Amino acid sequence: MERWRRYFWPRWRIRQRGRRRGSGIQLLLSAAIGLGLALIFISFLDGKARPAIAAMAESRVKNIVTGIIEREISKTMAQEAVAYDDIITFRTDNSGRITAFTSNSAEMNRLRTELLGAVISQIDTLDTGTLGIPLGNLLPFAALAEKGPLLPVRIRSVGDAEAVFEHVFAAAGINQTHHQIMLDLTVSLTLLIPGGSMNTQVSAQVCVAETVLVGEVPDTYLSLSGQNG
Repeated sequence: MERWRRYFWPRWRIRQRGRRRGSGIQLLLSAAIGLGLALIFISFLDGKARPAIAAMAESRVKNIVTGIIEREISKTMAQEAVAYDDIITFRTDNSGRITAFTSNSAEMNRLRTELLGAVISQIDTLDTGTLGIPLGNLLPFAALAEKGPLLPVRIRSVGDAEAVFEHVFAAAGINQTHHQIMLDLTVSLTLLIPGGSMNTQVSAQVCVAETVLVGEVPDTYLSLSGQNG
């Protein structure tokens, strides 16, 4: 019995060592394959997928920020109860015909500052979950759209923001003119997306006040501060 044990024991030990070496090689091989796949995926994201991600991120951010601009302007105008007459004042002649109109620049500048502040404040609160792009959107299958894990998109910083009032006149009927006071608001943003960062601008135009003028529209437009609104 002892002789048989001495005969088989070394061979059993050799087989065990061989299995351990094989397991170690398999682990190294699996790690190498995993690393290679990761590098291929990163190369794919940086080369082919990154332009698509950038375009999707820009489109999604523009849609969301445009909605914020429109919502905040509407909310602020309603809270402030600003009417057309608060911004524009008409001058008439003895017959009541409008000869000129003036804009209240102080009120318009106050509104501009308040609206910009409200919009930027809301943009700063956006989270990655709101802006993230589902991985399924990058695949050529409509059924996978808006599905899968989110590729993170984040607004790193809000750059220059400006708002400009514009007067728009349009015919509204016989001897009638539709006058709108539009606010053109533009915000510059820096976005963080997988693989780097990108810059974009979001612009929106919103009507803050309007009326219909009856009679001839005067050629003279004045501003209370001496400058156009």
